[in-house]
Amino acid sequence: MAVAKPLTGLMNSGLYWLQNKSVSFSQTPPLLFKQGASATVKFFVYAAFSIMLITADSNLGFLSKIRGAITVLINPVIEGLLLPRDAFFALADRYSTVLELNEKISVLEKDLRTNAKVMLQIDQLQKENNDLRSLLNLREKLNRPSVNAEIRYELPDIYSDKVVIDKGSKDGVKLGNPVITASGILGQVSRVYGKKAELTLISDNSLSIPVSLPSSGVIAITKGRGNSSSFELQYSDLSAEVKVGDEVLTSGLGGIYPPGILVGHIISVNPAIPGQFPNVIGRTASVAGAQHQVMILTEKESSDGS
Repeated sequence: MAVAKPLTGLMNSGLYWLQNKSVSFSQTPPLLFKQGASATVKFFVYAAFSIMLITADSNLGFLSKIRGAITVLINPVIEGLLLPRDAFFALADRYSTVLELNEKISVLEKDLRTNAKVMLQIDQLQKENNDLRSLLNLREKLNRPSVNAEIRYELPDIYSDKVVIDKGSKDGVKLGNPVITASGILGQVSRVYGKKAELTLISDNSLSIPVSLPSSGVIAITKGRGNSSSFELQYSDLSAEVKVGDEVLTSGLGGIYPPGILVGHIISVNPAIPGQFPNVIGRTASVAGAQHQVMILTEKESSDGS
């Protein structure tokens, strides 16, 4: 009971102090929640400090040095942070450059193909023009009626060398008419239709042409070897000295082919053995397909018009 009396007195003293204390928490907050100076005071203090710094910098210029030093210190960091961006831009530029180059290359290749096609057409037209001029000059020299024609296609026959031309009986073409190009004899008409005709080439083994070799004075007959570019000479003189490169011309015998037209050139000579003629091979001067323009020599009309 003696201990309880002092405790009761202490509690009564505390309650008395709290009841008589005339300070609210809103006016004097506890130390834990104390905020310091008000915002208005801080604003004027910081404004005054800023004005002082601006005035000092305008007069002394010391802040520029500080900014420069700070810039030097943080520049490596900034550059490091910019590396991904620069790498992305570099890759984007490279990709766009590659695309532009590919597009330019495509355009150039297209132009090149177009120009090549145009140049090929120009070369072909120029060649045809030269062939037509040569045929015109040859017609004047031969003084013989003729019909101009064009090779259309080659017959798909492995046993013969024949092509089809675009002129026929309606154009005055007849069976057996010789056909020449600007390079020389090409062959002979072997079949005639209304608007087309078949032409047997010199290289066909069924066609023979009387020829002569002016350099050696040899008179012989050609026989095709079954390909599109060569023939052999038959019944040539055993004692004649035929050489590689000699010209082979039409002799005019038989009256079908005019004399003096180039047939080809000798490319191989094997000397004769006892009892046989020499083996002489020639290459044709005209190749079907290489000369599209041809001239068909027709027969002269008789004086009475028959």
